[in-house]
Amino acid sequence: MNLVSTGKTETSESPQRTIISSFWGDKFSRAALRSKYEKTGTVTAMEVQGRIKSFGEALSQFRWSDDGFGLNDARLVVTDPFLDNKISSSITNKDNVARYYRAYSRGFTPNLPNGLDGGTYKFDMSYGADTKSLSVTLENGMDNDAVLNAVRDVVNQSTLPVQARKISQNVPGANLDDLFGVGSALAFSVNIAYSNNDTSIVGGLDAETESEINSQLSFSDTTGHLMAHLKLDETKLPIGTAKIARYDLSGTMVGSVSEFLTKGFDANAESSLSVGSHSIGYSLGEETGSINFSVEDGDSWQTVLNTIKNSAAGVSEKITAEVVDAKLPSSVYTGDDYYLIDGKAVTISAVSPKLGERLVLEPEDGLEVLGLNVTSQPGADAMMVVNGTSEIRTPGEFAMDRGRVIVELEEPFGDTLPLRVVEAVTEMEKNIGSFTDSYNDLRKTILPSEDLFREGFADMWREPIEDNRVDYAWMGLREAEKDKVLWFDSDAFYSAVGAEPDKVRELLDDAEKGLVPLWEKVNEDVLKNKVSSDLIPESSLTGAGP
Repeated sequence: MNLVSTGKTETSESPQRTIISSFWGDKFSRAALRSKYEKTGTVTAMEVQGRIKSFGEALSQFRWSDDGFGLNDARLVVTDPFLDNKISSSITNKDNVARYYRAYSRGFTPNLPNGLDGGTYKFDMSYGADTKSLSVTLENGMDNDAVLNAVRDVVNQSTLPVQARKISQNVPGANLDDLFGVGSALAFSVNIAYSNNDTSIVGGLDAETESEINSQLSFSDTTGHLMAHLKLDETKLPIGTAKIARYDLSGTMVGSVSEFLTKGFDANAESSLSVGSHSIGYSLGEETGSINFSVEDGDSWQTVLNTIKNSAAGVSEKITAEVVDAKLPSSVYTGDDYYLIDGKAVTISAVSPKLGERLVLEPEDGLEVLGLNVTSQPGADAMMVVNGTSEIRTPGEFAMDRGRVIVELEEPFGDTLPLRVVEAVTEMEKNIGSFTDSYNDLRKTILPSEDLFREGFADMWREPIEDNRVDYAWMGLREAEKDKVLWFDSDAFYSAVGAEPDKVRELLDDAEKGLVPLWEKVNEDVLKNKVSSDLIPESSLTGAGP
């Protein structure tokens, strides 16, 4: 064997030196991490928490249009941020559009004689499956306004959810854009807040279609020709999607239905009411009467409450009643308050009240124990100013753009604030760009301090993208190599929406696997215990230091 000298001496670091070097390197690294943790851990957690909340707000703005039109024609409602929690708003699906105003009379010169003979005129008013027979007594010489007022009043006294209103205008369309009668005219409306999707509401169900959407309102003369004299015309449903428009809103009063609630009682306990007959007087609009019930010896509160409920629900079509669950204090004191036990109570409320109608109850002496007047909700009409015009509804749902835009007033607000109807695809593109930017802000906040958080924390929001990388890239969302932030390609989004809109909706909005719901779930889980709980345990840094 020939050995060749290279002129170099081979050396190797001793195992002992390697261990010492590794020990001190780890110790100094942990010391630096502990110092970083102590100086910035709390602040970083708070900053990340703020970014998550901002990200959640951006996600909440994303909505897919459900108006039933193709995305090229679809619309979305966009509201001022200050309207959050004050109104709910939506675009109505094209198959469910219902007009508030259902029929108009012709116009009449107010002070001219009506031309009808004096006498009693009878007619049927039908809505959905229900029909009410109404009558109006006219006197000779009554002018047109007096006749219109008489018809208005009898319609508003009926139990159907139909409201009649007299409108005066000097030119066609001055007050309602499709009311062409000049002078005084009657407008008949149905508040869809009463009539839709609630078979307990009188007259709301169309028996043929088993639907309450757009149940037809109709009138027919049975004695005389009063309806023929009014020349009623049905309003037309709008054609096409909602108009792109701005509505300036001011909500002055929230609507509510009159409701009375008794105190809660132990259902099995014996009633403290005296044995015998009792009466609760009531009035609702022009209707008055009494809710009469009897108490037998030994009746439990459950029996008495059921008796009151049955009597109230049967006395008038305009009143409903129900036995409901309640809580009442027991004799057991917890140290802070009395322990609550399950009980029962009765609610008595108005059904489909007309504008200005309030249910009033007047219990007889001896019924104070029921507490009906103490817990009453008097009821109110909803009032909102829309584009400078004051509108009144009961209870609180406003149908605009001939039923294509729905706004429900939930809290009053004095300022005038905008609501806009916009193109859906353009709005969705803007919202995706917004939550992409917010996602990137969150990621850029976490990454410099990733070592302060438990392993995998930063990647929790990446997982939905990682799990379906190809499809999200197809619709315009892809990760950049550096830092794995997201890029949004709006051109790719428009192409994807044009080619396969249902697939795009599933990728973004599916309740179980859509990107937006998945991210919202991650946010919810992290915020539930606060971001600080995802910091590395301080105990893991114990002993760190030179």
